[in-house]
Amino acid sequence: MNDSDAAGATVFDDRLAEFARWQDSPWGRLRYTVAAANLARHLHREPQSILDLGGGNGREAVMLAEHGHHVTIADISEPSLTQARRHAADRGVTDRLTTRVCDIFTVAEEFGPSTMDAVLVHNVLQYLPDTIDTATTLTGLTTLVRPGGLISLLAPNADADPILTALRTLDLDEALRQLDSPTRYSGAYQTRTRACRAADMTTILARAGIPEVHHYGIRAVCDAITDDDLKTDPDFYHKLERLELAMTDRAPYRDTARFFQLIAEKPAETT
Repeated sequence: MNDSDAAGATVFDDRLAEFARWQDSPWGRLRYTVAAANLARHLHREPQSILDLGGGNGREAVMLAEHGHHVTIADISEPSLTQARRHAADRGVTDRLTTRVCDIFTVAEEFGPSTMDAVLVHNVLQYLPDTIDTATTLTGLTTLVRPGGLISLLAPNADADPILTALRTLDLDEALRQLDSPTRYSGAYQTRTRACRAADMTTILARAGIPEVHHYGIRAVCDAITDDDLKTDPDFYHKLERLELAMTDRAPYRDTARFFQLIAEKPAETT
């Protein structure tokens, strides 16, 4: 881990408790529930070898381990990984979960080509430094996936930001700026991030030899509902979750959802 990684780890470490609270919020729970449902459509039921890149405190990894998969979390934050191991122990899946301190730039060398049945890259790409080329980085990650395996990308949807900014804050000047801005601002980590778009990622995957991409949207309506207190009502939340699960793969709702999730299947080898 280089100096830049260490600085990044410090940012994530300092806000780990705040992030955990977000995970338990209605909007955090929706993010994980819908993403897991989308992945389940494509992931084989028999035990798979899965790499969760940037998997942090193991929210997704432990759920996958509970379904019998063997999951490795690669992350730059040791405190996050410590929480992941504790969570795995609490759920009785320590034998199916491994952690490794590793960054996105060296992970392909750490694990080697065609070593994983599935690779999750969730909420990672937006944090890449400006000096790093997204296409080169993402193409390198696809080499980790075995033929016939999956890569799942999840990131905040830059196309949703102008709409949500206008609706939630009524700051129309900021919404206008976001239309063409290459950056966004992460309030959770108080830093500038990249503006990510599903169409751009789909193009990169196609050029890397993975043209079959399934596009999903996560939180298609949740963030447009400004009454956040209402989402804590169990009955309302249940209805909201049901609606979000129904909308996740439907255009045009997926196109302006808060997050996009792309699940791509690497072509199987032919003889």
